[in-house]
Amino acid sequence: MVKNFLKGLAFGAVTGAAAGLLFAPRSGNETREKLIEELDEATELTNELNNSLNHFKQALSETKRTAETVIPTFQESIEKDIENFKFQAEPRVMQIQEQAEKLSSHFPESLTDVQ
Repeated sequence: MVKNFLKGLAFGAVTGAAAGLLFAPRSGNETREKLIEELDEATELTNELNNSLNHFKQALSETKRTAETVIPTFQESIEKDIENFKFQAEPRVMQIQEQAEKLSSHFPESLTDVQ
């Protein structure tokens, strides 16, 4: 889709330049020289655009390959960290729950004492 757009853009630029030159109030030789210059510039612009697009495609492919190698390693590391955190946190959570139960068992007694 982008390729078709770029082709259309280049074609439109060349056609517009050619039409402008053909209807310009210049002599035939001047018009032909100007047309040749414009076509050369349009060709150069198209080539630069194609080169940029190819570089972008290569960079995108390289980024994809890098992501395919880095993401699984990163994901494994995160999963290990989560397991380690769970292993360390579970005893602490149990201690907190035990303390909360002790406090709640003493709490109703303190309410009756206040009333």
